[in-house]
Amino acid sequence: MQPVSTRPRPFTREADFRQERDFGAKISATFDFIRANFRALVKTLAYFVLPGALVAGVGMGTFTNLIYNQMPTPGTRRTAAATQMSAALLPKMFGGMGVASLAFLVSFLLITGALYSFVRVRLALPADEDVQPSQVWAFMRPRLGKALLAVVVLGAAGVLVSMGAGLVLAGTAAGGISSPVAVFFGVLGLFVLFTWLAVVLTLFFPILWLEDAGIGQALKRAFFLVKGKWWSTFGLLLISTIIQSFVAFVFIIPQYAVMFGKVLKIPYLDSDLLGIAGQCIYSLGLLFTYAIPLLAIMFQYFSLVERREGTGSFQLLGQLGQAPAPGVASGLYRPDEEGEY
Repeated sequence: MQPVSTRPRPFTREADFRQERDFGAKISATFDFIRANFRALVKTLAYFVLPGALVAGVGMGTFTNLIYNQMPTPGTRRTAAATQMSAALLPKMFGGMGVASLAFLVSFLLITGALYSFVRVRLALPADEDVQPSQVWAFMRPRLGKALLAVVVLGAAGVLVSMGAGLVLAGTAAGGISSPVAVFFGVLGLFVLFTWLAVVLTLFFPILWLEDAGIGQALKRAFFLVKGKWWSTFGLLLISTIIQSFVAFVFIIPQYAVMFGKVLKIPYLDSDLLGIAGQCIYSLGLLFTYAIPLLAIMFQYFSLVERREGTGSFQLLGQLGQAPAPGVASGLYRPDEEGEY
């Protein structure tokens, strides 16, 4: 008779997360976590992401339908009346884009909160119990206000920095330093600055949700953890985003079919309803697959915390001697028997 395995399910203990991993191990841990919690994770994300994805899909579908419908049939020329009609439709186009942008922003907030709340709930549950969406919502609900305020603060800070950068460039031009070389290096410097800040701030939301930190504390801690590990964080974010893009490409295929149908005026395939449905599928796939870079950054966070503070190692040391003594693995020999020699 085979002995019953007592090994716990993967990614059900805090020690499974709090490890210092190399680059490849972080990517592997991301997909191992998804595989170990696939059903519960998809069910949870469906509750929180599906409504926003559908609204975003309707907005994007309205926007793209108006654009595709105004494209002339191959071999024909655009008339002045068609150009005037296109200008009249601009408010509807930007209205659809505005709805989609707002829906994507809300969905980003919800998927980030749902993923990291899922991990917090997973760590608090017994290993043999699956996470339920109601448990994730109970953890996430009182913290949504702080997360929304964080988005507003970061957005306002980004606007202010952009305005300041624009004023600096304008002042440089007004001072007579308006050569193409000066403008190029000025724009390049701003691009580098924004890229550096964006990579650092990818750790902001894991800290905000996983540590219950305040906004200022999360900002300070993000800079502290990423110090000396900016390039590894950037590389992990880049590779995980590329993987996510390849996976999400499958969901954009219906939209390409609609685009060709509208451009070539293929019956049934040029339907506006089909265009909205295609955008809904793409929005849903895009938001679901966005979990890949979010989880990869989460494992980067745990790795950096372990590197800096050794939290997981201290927890393992504290558990030494607390586990019960293992039982007899086989019934063939008892402690009072000599066995075969």
